[in-house]
Amino acid sequence: MITARESEILKILKEDPLISQNELAEQLQITRASAATHIHNLTKKGYIKGRGYILSEPAFISVIGGINMDVFGISNETLIDQNSNPGKITFALGGAGRNIALNLTKLGVSNYFISVFGNDVNGEIFVTDSAENNMDITHCELIEGERTSTYLYVNEPNGQVKIGIDDMDILKKITPEFLNNKLELINSSQYCIVDTNIPKESIEWLCDHCKVPIIIKTVSINKNYKVMTKLDKIHTLIISHKELMQLTELNTIEQATNFLLDKGVKHVIVYSPNHQQLHFQDSETSLTIERKIDRIANTNGAKAALTATITWGLMQQMNWKDILEYAYNAAVHCMDTYDAVNTKLSVAVLERETKA
Repeated sequence: MITARESEILKILKEDPLISQNELAEQLQITRASAATHIHNLTKKGYIKGRGYILSEPAFISVIGGINMDVFGISNETLIDQNSNPGKITFALGGAGRNIALNLTKLGVSNYFISVFGNDVNGEIFVTDSAENNMDITHCELIEGERTSTYLYVNEPNGQVKIGIDDMDILKKITPEFLNNKLELINSSQYCIVDTNIPKESIEWLCDHCKVPIIIKTVSINKNYKVMTKLDKIHTLIISHKELMQLTELNTIEQATNFLLDKGVKHVIVYSPNHQQLHFQDSETSLTIERKIDRIANTNGAKAALTATITWGLMQQMNWKDILEYAYNAAVHCMDTYDAVNTKLSVAVLERETKA
């Protein structure tokens, strides 16, 4: 796993492969011995090969999806329809794709986030926040004259979303033509994660042109239809219980997951915070992970944490049972905060909570 300092050194070496260790130390304001130690560790990890700091591109994930400014209200008491409800209103960065990419970053997984944002204050906040979190947004594009996507939602006191409104027209700019310019990068990744906020034709195009396993994270009932024509191209589908029932129009998880497997999906993962469980199904295995959730501050962002951790587990070549245990703990960890991404997430935290 690469550290933040090592990531900083790799960036410098890409710009100046012939830099001396003395110059590197001076630029980083560390000792030459420390610089030498970092270079040695990067060489052992396979990021540097040979003299002249020839860099070996680490395995990475491509993430394609939305960036949002989330505006959410949490009622103090059970919501009363068509009435003013006292509570708390919060503004925070979100978006399924952005949340997945940031969670991956926190888990030490190299990734490139592919998205679009506007030339507005929310776009500026996104750029600043990404820099502060060492998140790579090289392949995110600023669209002149457009507003960064916004998601407004209201929660019950138990953290469950009561209703939401999304203003995501800018994501229509993630067209097949836009993605074609990123195709070489996407096909060099280990996995391509896609959220269903992007246009249907773009998801279909990716399924036809992407050569690496595709992981789809659904985002809402009214956007599930986008995956139906390309189910046989999906490596892993991560979906909520409610979305699964709507998508398949069947009565049980078993019936619904078997329907999707018959259509060609390789692995189906059903997330259900209301039932406090995570269900996995493929052609060989059926697993259900259950855990009592003591506190839910906010469910928004939990499925992104789940998706990122599943991908991390796949990169670690874990078995599915262990992957699901870690992933469910990541989702629970996320729901313990009002933020879409828990700032304290790390591999060490997941190790501790999973082995407790």
